[in-house]
Amino acid sequence: MPGALRRSKSHALVALGLVLGVACAPAPTRPVVTAIELRETSEPPAVDDGPVLDGLATYDEYDPNVLSRDLQRVERYYRARGYYEAKVTAARVLTVDPKHVRVELRVAPGEPVTVRSVNLPGIASLPFEVVSEVTAARHTLEAGARFDEALFDEMKSAILEALQDHGFPFAKVEAKAHVDLAKHTADIEIELEPGAESTYGEVRIVGLREIPEGKVRDILSIREGRRYSRTRLSDAQRAVLNLGVFSNVEVHEDLTHPETKRVPIELIVRESDLRAVRLGGGAEFDVLRLNLHLRVGWEHLNFLGGTRDLALTATPGVDLYPTRLDGSTPLAPTRALLENSLQLRFRQPSFVEARTTGTVDARYDIKPLLYPLTGADPKTERIIGFQTVTTALGFERNFMLRLTRKTRGRLTIAPSYNWQANFPFTYQNGPPPGGLVNVRVAFPALVTTLDFRDDPVSTHKGLYLANSLQVADKIFGGSVSDVRIQPEVRAYVPITRKSVTLATRLTMGFLVPRDYGQTLNAGNSANPLAADVVTDKEKLLLRAFYSGGSNSNRGYPLRGVGPHGPVGFLIPTGVNCVPIGAGGVALPPPPTCIRPLGGFTLWEASLELRFPIAGAISMVTFADASDVTRAVGQVRFNVPHLSVGPGLRYLTPVGPLRLDVGYRVPGAQALGHDQLPDGEGGRDVGTLFNVSWLPLALNIAIGESF
Repeated sequence: MPGALRRSKSHALVALGLVLGVACAPAPTRPVVTAIELRETSEPPAVDDGPVLDGLATYDEYDPNVLSRDLQRVERYYRARGYYEAKVTAARVLTVDPKHVRVELRVAPGEPVTVRSVNLPGIASLPFEVVSEVTAARHTLEAGARFDEALFDEMKSAILEALQDHGFPFAKVEAKAHVDLAKHTADIEIELEPGAESTYGEVRIVGLREIPEGKVRDILSIREGRRYSRTRLSDAQRAVLNLGVFSNVEVHEDLTHPETKRVPIELIVRESDLRAVRLGGGAEFDVLRLNLHLRVGWEHLNFLGGTRDLALTATPGVDLYPTRLDGSTPLAPTRALLENSLQLRFRQPSFVEARTTGTVDARYDIKPLLYPLTGADPKTERIIGFQTVTTALGFERNFMLRLTRKTRGRLTIAPSYNWQANFPFTYQNGPPPGGLVNVRVAFPALVTTLDFRDDPVSTHKGLYLANSLQVADKIFGGSVSDVRIQPEVRAYVPITRKSVTLATRLTMGFLVPRDYGQTLNAGNSANPLAADVVTDKEKLLLRAFYSGGSNSNRGYPLRGVGPHGPVGFLIPTGVNCVPIGAGGVALPPPPTCIRPLGGFTLWEASLELRFPIAGAISMVTFADASDVTRAVGQVRFNVPHLSVGPGLRYLTPVGPLRLDVGYRVPGAQALGHDQLPDGEGGRDVGTLFNVSWLPLALNIAIGESF
C-alpha cells in the first residue's frame, strides 16, 4: 500500500511538471490580418463594405474558427439589408509574410427583396396633428425601396415616438413584414394602438440636499396636468443637467396605470460638489516668449442659494525676457516681466424666465506686448505693456431643436453689453511714445450658435454654426466706432463608424471702422511715429483680425498671417523704419521694424483627419489656410498661406493634450510667387530657430483646434 501511494505521488509530480512545462512554453503565435477585402459578384456594389467589415473579429489575428464565424456574420449582414439569398462563395487567405496575411471574401448578394406595400390601417383614428408625423415616419421605408431591417425597425420606432410626443405614452406599435422570397417582395403591416391621450401626473424630485427644489422645478418646466410628451421630458432632463450642479440626473416614468390617463414623473438627482478650489500652472515657449504662470481658482455652484454660479480665477505669471524659441536670442533672460489676470464669472439661472441664464463677466489683465526685436539689444529696448479691463453683462437662452428623429441640436442666443479699455504703460526705458492713448471700446453684441454635434469635446459627426455681431459706438461709452461680424461653420464627417473623423472649419471676419484706420491706407510709407498712426494701430490691437497660432493657421506663429509693417510703439531704439533712398524715394523698412498689423478682413479654413492610435493616444493630419487684408471686404483666396502637418493627441480628463507641427508649403503662400511680399512678412515669418529653410511652427495646447 505505501508503495502504491509513492507511485501515485510520483505520477502526480510528473503530471504537474508536464502541466507547468506546457504552461510556461511560449504560445504559438497566429499571423496578423493586415487587410480584409470584400468583393461582390454584382455591379454596382450592393452595400457599403465599411459597416460590413467594421464588426469582424478576424482583424485581430487569423484564426480559421473565427473566420468561419465571421463569414456567417457577413451573410447575416447582407440578409438584414434585404439580400436574403446572399452567400459567401469564397474566402481566400493570402500570405503577405510569415507573420501577416490578407483575407479576400467573395460575396454573391443575389436579388434584393423590395417593399411592395406599407399599410397603416389605424392611422385614420389619430388626431390631425399626429397624422402628419406618423405619415412622415412611414416614409422611412416606402414602396419600391429595398427592404432593410434597420430601416424597418427605425420606422416602427419613429411612429411610436411620434405618438408618445403627442400625448399617447401608452401607445403600442406592432409591425410585421411578410417576405415572399419567390417574388423577392415584402408587404409591411403596421398596427397602431394609441391608447388613451394622457397628461403628466405628480412630479417628484428626489436627492436634493442644498439646491432649492423650486429652482429645479422652474428649469424642469414639467407641470402636472400638461399634455404628455416624451421629447419635452428628455429636453427637461438635459436642461436640469446643464445647470452644472448635478453629477447625475435620471427621469423615471410610471406607466403602470394607463386607466388613470396620467403619467407620474420622478426626477432623481445627485448633487455635485458645490464648492471647488483649483490650483494649476503651465508654461508657454514659442517664437515670441517664454512664459511661466500659476492658476488659482475658486468656484461656488450655489452661491447665496438659487444655483447661482460664482467663479473667481487668478493667473499670475512671468515672462522671462527676451528668451524665446527663434534661434537668434540668447536663452539666458535679462529681465522677468511680471503679468497677471484676474477673472470673475457669475451665472444666474432662471433670469427673467425658467430657461434663461443671466451672465456677468469681468476681467483685469496686465501683460507685456512682446514681439521679436531682431538685432536689437534687449536691455535698451522699450517694452510696452497694457492694463486691460473687460466687462460684459448679458443673458443666454438655449432652445432644444429636433430636425429629425435622430438629428437633435441646440440653438443658443446670447446678447450682451460689453465695455473694454486698454491703458498703456512701459515695463522699462521711458514713458509710452506719443499717440499711445487710453482706448475704450463699448458695444452691444449678439452671439448665436447652432450645435448639432454628437459630442462637443470629442466630436465624431455633426454640424456647428456660429456668428458674432458687435456694433461699437461712442454713444455706448467708448472711444471707437465700428461694426464687427464673424460667422463660422464647422462640419464633422465620420469616415468609419466609430473612430476616424474628417473635420473641417471655415470662418470669415469683417470689420468696418468708422472713425479710425485712415492712416493704414498709406501702407508702410506713412511715418510710423506720427501720433495719428500710432493711435490707429493701437486701436487695431483691440479690434482688428489676426491669424496664426495653435487654434488658427498652425504653420504660423501667433498673429503671423497678414499685413506686416512698422508699429510706432514697438520700433527698436535708434532704427529708422522709413528710410529714404536716392531721389527721395522711400525704401522698404528693415526687417527689425516689421510687426503684424492686423486687418479688416479675415478668412480661415482648416481640414483635419482624426484617427486613433492606441488607447488615449490619437493622431491627426491637417491642412490650414488663411489670409488677412487691410481693405474692408477684400477676400483674397489666391494668398492662402497654406500649411500642413501632423498632430499628436493624448486624451486627458480636461480634453486632449495636443502637439501640432505646421509646415508652410513653398509656393502655396501666395499663388504664383515663391514667397510672401515684404509687406506680409516675406519668407521669414516666425521660422523655427530662425532658420529660413525650416518654415515650421510648433503648437502645444489643450483641446482640439476646432
